[in-house]
Amino acid sequence: MSPPMIAGLYPYTRQGITHPPKMILTEIRASLEINAWYKDNLLVLAGDNASAKQLEAFGLSVYRVFDDAPAEIHYDTAHKMKHWMCLWALREFGEFLWIDWDTIALRKPDETFWDDCRENDTPKFIYIPNYWATVNCGVYYASSSWQDAMERSFQAVVSEPNDELLWREVLPDDVTERTEFWWGNRVLNILEQTDFSEVTAHTYFVHVKHLEWATLLKKRQIL
Repeated sequence: MSPPMIAGLYPYTRQGITHPPKMILTEIRASLEINAWYKDNLLVLAGDNASAKQLEAFGLSVYRVFDDAPAEIHYDTAHKMKHWMCLWALREFGEFLWIDWDTIALRKPDETFWDDCRENDTPKFIYIPNYWATVNCGVYYASSSWQDAMERSFQAVVSEPNDELLWREVLPDDVTERTEFWWGNRVLNILEQTDFSEVTAHTYFVHVKHLEWATLLKKRQIL
């Protein structure tokens, strides 16, 4: 059985000050045009009722609204709410694949992909050399073996309430040297067109700076 593929929307709140998620709403619209199958295959989560209504306006069915999350999560939804949603999925389903909206799916996950996810029973993150937070959670997988660690991560003291920094606190110190925690070419982060050459026939998802690169990247995969 495949794990749920989850995505979400929540207000961008830091220290109790909220800004509308205008950029994310633009990304959702573009992402659903590029990745049409997301609409029927993603388990969509909302941080509050307002976010649920915004998601439903795109024709998405919202599976759960997290208006019951602890106050400290709502105080810093950016990006603690994402971390809270993923912990819920871990408790509920035993595993999950989170997908950011600024991601292009070059191919649908298949058994090979899910086998790679579960290999070595470790989370899988996007590896970006010298990345500020060590791990990138644009597209990531985790299983129930890491539930205790993920729950513990919420108590970590980090420079800002960011899901990537919270994850870093509960991962091995030598995580950058351990390939079992990284997607390799299965999932890539592309910030420049000069990096298109990294895409191969084995790439499933590309977390991108510009969603309009979709056509070029899909052509690149079949070269």
